[in-house]
Amino acid sequence: MSDWLDFLLEGLWTTLQLVALSTALTFVLAVPLAVARISPRRWIRWLSAAFVEVFRSIPLPVLLAALFFGFGPKLSNLGLDAFEVAVIAIVLNEAAYLAEVFKGLLQSVPIGQWQAAASFGMRRRQALRLVILPRVQRPALPHAVNGFIYIVKGSALASIITVPELTLHANQLMIETFRPLEVYALVGVIYLAINIPVSYLARLAEGRPGQRRTRPAADRTRPTGEPAVTGAGG
Repeated sequence: MSDWLDFLLEGLWTTLQLVALSTALTFVLAVPLAVARISPRRWIRWLSAAFVEVFRSIPLPVLLAALFFGFGPKLSNLGLDAFEVAVIAIVLNEAAYLAEVFKGLLQSVPIGQWQAAASFGMRRRQALRLVILPRVQRPALPHAVNGFIYIVKGSALASIITVPELTLHANQLMIETFRPLEVYALVGVIYLAINIPVSYLARLAEGRPGQRRTRPAADRTRPTGEPAVTGAGG
């Protein structure tokens, strides 16, 4: 069993790298997308909406296979390997989901906050950075944690394109030992050990006394329409 664990931990290291990089890039992309979804400029809203609808409608396994097997030679010419293709696919898919959730949170901010920022002479970009985004940070926390958990689970699909992460190592171990129940039970425990502490810490942070929770106007299963608030100022 110790040999099993050593072999699986090799795959876990790749999984953790994949999750860390994908999570960071997902939020880097999701927040600007959410801001674009409430832009006062219609063409920006349309482009960002098209991105969100396309990439959250394509299942992650399909996106992984399309990028790796369909564009593999072109991507390899750019110096991208299977690991980096997996990062791109996960980021595109998860950022599309989170952008719609963050859009709902931005829309939940009372219009008076925009007006107050404008009364102090703030332009729209300044209001977003100094007033609006700080206000939605805490309500966004549980959704950010959900996004992290989805990325962890999605990283297992990278085995489709031969990324040597935890699930691929488990598949190889199962073939060698012919003991699928024990192998995948151990892998399940490892995934639980990653996700449960993160969820618990997020609930602790979210539940601090005196903090007011804001319910988002969007979630993964209920897309919203055009933004109700486009903000104040240019």
